[in-house]
Amino acid sequence: MTAASLESIPVAPEDDFLGHATILRKDRLGFLRRLGTLGPLARVRFLNRYLTFANLPEVAHQVLVTEAQSFEKSPGIRLLLRDLAGEGLFTSEGEHWKRQRRLMSPLFHPSQLATYTQSMNDEARRALDRWRDGDRIDLLRDCTRIAMGVVGTTLFGAAFNEVDEIGDALTTLLGWVNSLSASQYLTTQILLLEAVERLADHVPGPLEKLRSKVQSILEEPVLLPGRRRPEILRATHTLERHMGEKIRERRANQVPRKDLLTRLLLARDGEPGRSGQTMTDEQVRDEANTLFVAGHETTATALAWCFYLLARHPEARARVQAEADAFGANGPVQAEPQKLAYTTRVFKEALRLYPPLLLLARRALKPVEIGGVLLPKRAIVFVSPYTVHFQPSVWPNPDAFDPDRFLPERETGRHKAAWLPFGEGPRVCIGNYFALLEGPIVLATLMRRARFEIDPHRVIEPEFFATLRPRGGVPATVHLRKD
Repeated sequence: MTAASLESIPVAPEDDFLGHATILRKDRLGFLRRLGTLGPLARVRFLNRYLTFANLPEVAHQVLVTEAQSFEKSPGIRLLLRDLAGEGLFTSEGEHWKRQRRLMSPLFHPSQLATYTQSMNDEARRALDRWRDGDRIDLLRDCTRIAMGVVGTTLFGAAFNEVDEIGDALTTLLGWVNSLSASQYLTTQILLLEAVERLADHVPGPLEKLRSKVQSILEEPVLLPGRRRPEILRATHTLERHMGEKIRERRANQVPRKDLLTRLLLARDGEPGRSGQTMTDEQVRDEANTLFVAGHETTATALAWCFYLLARHPEARARVQAEADAFGANGPVQAEPQKLAYTTRVFKEALRLYPPLLLLARRALKPVEIGGVLLPKRAIVFVSPYTVHFQPSVWPNPDAFDPDRFLPERETGRHKAAWLPFGEGPRVCIGNYFALLEGPIVLATLMRRARFEIDPHRVIEPEFFATLRPRGGVPATVHLRKD
């Protein structure tokens, strides 16, 4: 059967002379959900450029798994995160990405991650020690501080005061990334970059050097906002200073340590022809920055949503409380997933309702057929976990909070790409098991020793800030429990 053309894909309504940029800024989540009603594929316009959205798990699976070799990450991702993540796993491509993934994957095996559970428990108990009975807190802020502490201690062996400084720098940089993500400047730069790339097959030989130079310039995040430049540069310098100091300290000190930074420095490539090769300091720094961002933001936001959802669903809260109370006074201190089965399902359901990443962007490296449609080379395809997670045909009554969706017997018949908080395929988030281990442990540790009073009638809307955060945080009153 001959594949259909791009023109056969329905175009979303609600556009104006700029395309769909306006509606995406005003009602991003509502628009993504409405896209899902248009069929397996839908098109969205930015200026004169059409972008394709894969709306169903089967089509998302094609993009992320079965045809993954036909795609690269979109230029926009690299432009947004280059200053923050360099050539880390999230932004790199090709052989460099394959080598880094090969080096790092063993460090994130579940058997390795289990050694970090004590630190996850320790950071949660550190927060409990700070609180006093009756304190008014923002659970988003405090969960962020806990998650940063977990990343700082488990991954990099950072002191607590360092974690706060690194966290402030990351918040600044993530805010900058968020402000640029819907910027017309970014769209314009991407369009210029793609125009220059297309010239590669047409310019005369003498002009190729100039064309290549222009392309390399456009591949860098050159459109840094002028008024925020000093603030962004300070935050970037803070990260570089802390990571650089840690790396130099590890290089100079031969005493073995168990944190991930040391393991990154010691990781050796086992591939033929590369056997024994390790990462450079710059590569370790890029991966460290990437892991610090990914390692705290997703877990912290999901935890905040868990507390909000449990406040609105007392029966679910009672079941989580029962699992927490089955532990000793300090809560879970080792990996025992069978004892946190329901708590884990709550965490996974929070990730379904509020997936951290709204869009996974890919660009076709060659013509490729997706969902029965032939996409041309350089076509941009988006998979929106948010759109997929609210498909009624996949998730009955998708707006309802139902942790038992993740019971093994109910997951059996569901498509693997129906739940995408960490992506899927070869580029699935390398820290997915870390997050799924940390979230339930922290949740149970906190609930073992504290009750959080949250207004069950208060509706908290999601807003996008690097991840899908609760707007205005999750205000709560702490009531410390006595055994």
